[in-house]
Amino acid sequence: MKQFKDIDPLTVAKHPNLIATLPDKTDVRNTFYFLLIGDYIIISNARHVTYKSTGESKWLHYQIEFPKHGLKWFLNTLEDKFFKTEAEGGLPKGTFNYIGTVNGERLKLRRAFNADSNGGGGYAFITLDRKEPNSVWSKSYTFSDSLLFENGMIDTMKDIANEIDEGKL
Repeated sequence: MKQFKDIDPLTVAKHPNLIATLPDKTDVRNTFYFLLIGDYIIISNARHVTYKSTGESKWLHYQIEFPKHGLKWFLNTLEDKFFKTEAEGGLPKGTFNYIGTVNGERLKLRRAFNADSNGGGGYAFITLDRKEPNSVWSKSYTFSDSLLFENGMIDTMKDIANEIDEGKL
């Protein structure tokens, strides 16, 4: 499994492998970046914060890496497992996650509650075989419903997945 160094939040906007950028309308200090490196996608975000108590400013960032076809898996799983009833082939009632394998890596999509810290829902995308540094926890990203469906994240993901399917990426 290919490993990746942390993306530099100060230079990610000019990274040569940058394929899409999405300003986070739910948090104007935050921007999401999509990079394609070989057969992998990195979703990264960078957010500039200033601490009121100290006046200190710094960049916070996070990233998740997965096989590029994992993006289509995310979208298909959302559509086929979470947006359909059990009778239509969706998840059984009371089941809130689904695990699949893409290019030998286990991925998980989980319904997230309080994803926006205000009681709103969302979805957690988890790379089960990739761990946080110095941790047993898997890398994951939790996207609020608002970010996904009202603020363009799902459309950006669909555009990228379509370009991958068409062989453009």
